Amino acid sequence: MYTKVCSAREAAALVKDGAFLVCGGNMNSCLAEEICIALEDRFKEEGHPQNMTIMSGSGVGDMGPVGGVQRGFEHFAHEGMIRRVIVGHNGSNHTIMQMQQDLKVESYNFPQGVIEHMFRSRAKGLDVELSRVGIGTFVDPRLEGGKCNSITKEELVEVVTIGGTEYLAYKTPKIDVALIRGTTADEDGNLTCEDEAVLTNIQAIAMATKASGGIVLCQVKNIVRKGALPARDVVIPGVFIDKLIVSKDPERNHRMTMGEYYNPAYTGKYKYPVSASAALPLSVKKTIARRAAMELKLRVPVNTGLGYPEGIASVASEEGIADDLMLTVETGAFGGVPAARTSFGATSNAQAIVDSPTIFDLYDGGFLYATFVGLAECDPNGSVNVSRFMDKSGHERRPGAGGFINLTQGAKNVIFCGTMTAGGYKAEVRDGKVVILQEGAEKKFLKAINQVTFSGPHAAEINQNVLYITDRCVFRLTREGLVLTEIAPGIDLQTQILDLMEFKPIVSENLKEMDPAIFAEAPIGLRALLEGRE
Repeated sequence: MYTKVCSAREAAALVKDGAFLVCGGNMNSCLAEEICIALEDRFKEEGHPQNMTIMSGSGVGDMGPVGGVQRGFEHFAHEGMIRRVIVGHNGSNHTIMQMQQDLKVESYNFPQGVIEHMFRSRAKGLDVELSRVGIGTFVDPRLEGGKCNSITKEELVEVVTIGGTEYLAYKTPKIDVALIRGTTADEDGNLTCEDEAVLTNIQAIAMATKASGGIVLCQVKNIVRKGALPARDVVIPGVFIDKLIVSKDPERNHRMTMGEYYNPAYTGKYKYPVSASAALPLSVKKTIARRAAMELKLRVPVNTGLGYPEGIASVASEEGIADDLMLTVETGAFGGVPAARTSFGATSNAQAIVDSPTIFDLYDGGFLYATFVGLAECDPNGSVNVSRFMDKSGHERRPGAGGFINLTQGAKNVIFCGTMTAGGYKAEVRDGKVVILQEGAEKKFLKAINQVTFSGPHAAEINQNVLYITDRCVFRLTREGLVLTEIAPGIDLQTQILDLMEFKPIVSENLKEMDPAIFAEAPIGLRALLEGRE
């Protein structure tokens, strides 16, 4: 009797040398980990499959690893097993990043949302994905074309002009094998995702793979009888799935996130109370988050990233406006409280969850009111780098852009958040003032940055409102460059701002002190401030 159910080892045997393999998921969420392990085991035993191209929309890996356990694409980080990597983010795959630097693998980094949409375009039989996302950044072929090292030669993106408007045309892949994951499948392969933290891009990947003539391998926790699943709960129809692999060790290999095996608040099954007791202590992290929170708007979609922007949700909770915000996450959640770090991508108490390609439609279409992102390097034009870094010894690290380019090019308001210096920087907030205890050894405002992840000139051209909020001042982007508009109490303009920049910004004639409430222990009255603007 024909069955779609097979072992992970049997599924791995179906992957041929030179295969173009796409993996769904975000870090560990919705990741077909057990199939990845089986592929690695087969390569170690047989030397096959070899010379694969691997691709994912976001990072699927271990971020380190955590506890010495390799996950996701890290299982493929063997010389000879892969020849090319195309990802939205490398930060989860440190071993592959090292292979990239050592010129052992070709490597491309494209915006996460573009990759998600590339899968949808391939599902429609299109050879390119047309997008304005990436213009003026390192993925623009007039700069780097998304190529990450010197052995990566093929151009996978080109500039085209249609009706007088420039677009980037990204070549969509023909996929041989897809690795996806869900919670439960029936005997026909109809798939539900009731215990998954996120849907990510699995539907688009499955459809793109079948449009390419490839095979879809799906990891699940449960198999039920044919017809047992309610049709409205089915995320992927069984016709798109070729093989079903039941996880033998779900606590290890079918985790909801890297940090948690199962949390029902991520699925919407339960709504957990969110306490304001986790308020940030008064610090520069809190003052940056408070000033950034002043740029929020109630009841419209916004996005907050990792790092200093993470503090915005805490400030909103402390100020009693958390339920009136519509935070979104690249993995598809609307509302609720985004999880951090090892559970990033998941959301507690979300109002709605869609898949990644759909939420990137929102971002690319300009519906996002504001995005709050980190600040690593900034140049005189207001361009920012968060994707490529060099240490003093010349060692390169390319974590990549993730969804950063989509978010910063699509939002009406772009708010960068970070300290002015890094590397040993220490400061505290005392008596309503910022007190620098130890200046950082690394400047962030530079004459030239290592890579353009955000293009200041492009943002000025399309009239975005762009702010750079630091621990000691605020800059605003204009067509003439950065304008210093606000300064924190206790900060000396010359020695603690201008002397720490490799270029001279425009100092506003109306330079004002930042709101003193930001630097006090008491709440800042954020609700009244935001409602007063409506």
